[in-house]
Amino acid sequence: MPIIEMKKVFLLGHRQEREEIFSILQQFGNVQLTDVKSGSSWDEFKSILDPEQADSKTAETDSTLSEIKFCLEFFQRHFPIRKNFVQQFTGAKLEITSSDYINHISRLEEINMVHSACRKAEDELAHLRNEETQHNSLIEELKPWENFKLPLEEASDGSHVSKGLYTVAADQIETIINMLNESLYAYILDEISEDSEYIYFFFVCLLEEAVIAREIFKEKTVSLAAFPSLKGTAADNMKNVKIELENLVEKRNVILTEVEKLLEYRPMLMTCYDFMFNEYQKHEAVGNLARTENSFLLEGWVPAPVLDDLENLLAGKTETAVIASRDPEYGEEVPVLLHNSGPAEAYEVVTKLYSTPRKKELDPTPFLAPFFFIFFGICLSDAGYGFVLALLALFISRKLRLTGMGGQLLKLLIYGGISSIVFGVLLGSYFGDLLKLPPLWFNPLDDPMRMLFYCFGIGLIHLYFGMSLQAYRNIKAGQSMSAIFDQGFWFIFLNGLILLLIPEFSAAGRWLAIGGAAGLILTQGRAQQGIIKKFLSGLLSLYNVTGYLSDVLSYSRLLALGLATGVIASAINSMGGMISGGIIGTIIMAIVLFGGHIFNIIISTLGSYVHTSRLQYIEFFSKFFEGGGKAFQPFGIKNSYIEVANTDK
Repeated sequence: MPIIEMKKVFLLGHRQEREEIFSILQQFGNVQLTDVKSGSSWDEFKSILDPEQADSKTAETDSTLSEIKFCLEFFQRHFPIRKNFVQQFTGAKLEITSSDYINHISRLEEINMVHSACRKAEDELAHLRNEETQHNSLIEELKPWENFKLPLEEASDGSHVSKGLYTVAADQIETIINMLNESLYAYILDEISEDSEYIYFFFVCLLEEAVIAREIFKEKTVSLAAFPSLKGTAADNMKNVKIELENLVEKRNVILTEVEKLLEYRPMLMTCYDFMFNEYQKHEAVGNLARTENSFLLEGWVPAPVLDDLENLLAGKTETAVIASRDPEYGEEVPVLLHNSGPAEAYEVVTKLYSTPRKKELDPTPFLAPFFFIFFGICLSDAGYGFVLALLALFISRKLRLTGMGGQLLKLLIYGGISSIVFGVLLGSYFGDLLKLPPLWFNPLDDPMRMLFYCFGIGLIHLYFGMSLQAYRNIKAGQSMSAIFDQGFWFIFLNGLILLLIPEFSAAGRWLAIGGAAGLILTQGRAQQGIIKKFLSGLLSLYNVTGYLSDVLSYSRLLALGLATGVIASAINSMGGMISGGIIGTIIMAIVLFGGHIFNIIISTLGSYVHTSRLQYIEFFSKFFEGGGKAFQPFGIKNSYIEVANTDK
């Protein structure tokens, strides 16, 4: 049964055992807690129960989590944990033993010390960064004046002359010189440096003519460069600033050396974070309860198959916990838990990435699984690539032991690799044409139209299967006539159109098409008011045949992707063959073949997954599946950083 039956449970216990009961539920990991106050039974309880407030420890725990998070992110910024290519996608965790776990969480009191040290180091590093920024900015400001030989403090007005350092746009300098020549009796304009935009110059004039010069500078947007706090030449100041920067680098290294000594606390912090996060979840969950002076009431959803296990667990470990359960009531939003066994489990990830089924819907996973297996194999369709993909996915799954959607995705890739091996052998592709073995069936490169015909055929079966599932849903819902009107007539009409294309069956096809079309015209407008609206709606429904045609044509992507994989692989082999010869040529050929085929495996696998999923989501699901359900989210242990091994090493 892909969708697990759910039971609404009510747990009543003594307040003294509340924490113990929450720990049991968290370890059990199969109860989705709900807010008692928002449940349908609250009206019955509110006269005798009071809403429980969130645990007072919630804020304290949240504060500790923030401190640990700060330390871990601080370490990661300066001494990052490097992840390999696979781990970047899977998020590998630190594996520790049970004894290490107990040891780490017994050191919670050390968190404040580590946090204080990290915070102090962060403040010092921030101060150094500000100083470095200021020094680097000063160097950039002084750089244009590096060749100015006078001390900077002398570039200012004296008793008889006005002096200064100025910057002007390069295209304005000639205009300014002409205006100064016309307006001043005497002046000196010495260009110190220039770049692509500006000219930097030292200007001297008589003090009584300084006002005229400043008016000209103001008109032409000439900027004064002033360094009132600096003494000596620009070059000397730049040299001193660079020495200061070197000192700052040394200070930073000293601080980071001290931080590096704190890295021994990182495993402890990672463990404590996960421990405290799960404690925080428990404290926060208390807000969902209702209580009397000495007891509390908890409400939630439990998968029916494990309800007895929960009752036995609480009965064995507590003295006051009592559970009552019932079936979902009409109108209740029941969480959905998928449970497919065997190979179909791997394809749950395809369904989940689209949407969770609603409670009354079919889980599409077991129905899409065989088609996904076949379509993926046709798209990749290379025995060598399939072998590499299956082997690599199997290695990663054994190495990382991922659960949930990550584990399901790896299984899906293993099955995809196996499917590709099957179709590679059938269609004669082994790393393209690297191994020249004859196909057991036929080579689609020699006869692409034949392959296209088969792709359309299997696509039609895919669509008909989706329509059949919707017909089944209608019949199960007591709407048998809807199954005949909305799926049966379309089935007759579409088959009639197909038979019209076959001369031997064209006569039968004509009558089927006419009969199906008549049925659709008479029934598809049945929800409308009035005969005319019913007829027009039914007539216009025939236009939907273009949608079915578009759906069938969409399966041509199976041929296109399969051909692309083979053609690219053959091109890589040809490139390798062109540069072979001699030791160096053989080495280069091996590099080209290895790199090229790995690249082709990656892009072809990605394309196979995306386009096979697309055929499920757009063409298949649109016939019977809506989704929109609420996934089951149990209250349980959630670790972000660590994974506790079952046994000590």
